Amino acid sequence: MNTVWPRLVSNNDRCGVKQRMRSMVYVLLAALAVAGCTTPEHVKSPSPPFDESSINNVWHKAKLRGVSFRAIGQEPGWLLEITTGSEILLVTDYGETRTAYPYVEPEVDQEHRRTRFVTGDGNVEVLIEGKDCQDVMSGEQFAVTVTVRLGERPLAGCGRALH
Repeated sequence: MNTVWPRLVSNNDRCGVKQRMRSMVYVLLAALAVAGCTTPEHVKSPSPPFDESSINNVWHKAKLRGVSFRAIGQEPGWLLEITTGSEILLVTDYGETRTAYPYVEPEVDQEHRRTRFVTGDGNVEVLIEGKDCQDVMSGEQFAVTVTVRLGERPLAGCGRALH
């Protein structure tokens, strides 16, 4: 038994229905496009806002500048940034003295987990050792101990590779 369903639309009216359907599709696409361009106010950002006072952001910013190793020390405050192939930057006396030295290839002693940089003039020596270290000011833990000898003046601190 075959059931014949009545036609709701005559053959002459099919073109009009197609045009109306096409128009509705265009309207829906336009509405979706506009809705997709607006940001709902109730959606929270996936990450917290950038906080420049956070020490972790300081390390991240150094990495973004191409720094491959960074170290900090206290009493007096100092920092060291090594950019492989470019420079060794040493900032001492709480930021008052800033000296950039040309990058030199380090001496690496893998057996004792030490890396040593000596500037061309021999005035600065940086010793990086794979020993646990804790920053005396922040209490932050590091896996690397850093000793900088600036002339006869020793500076002790902690550091980490940023690559």
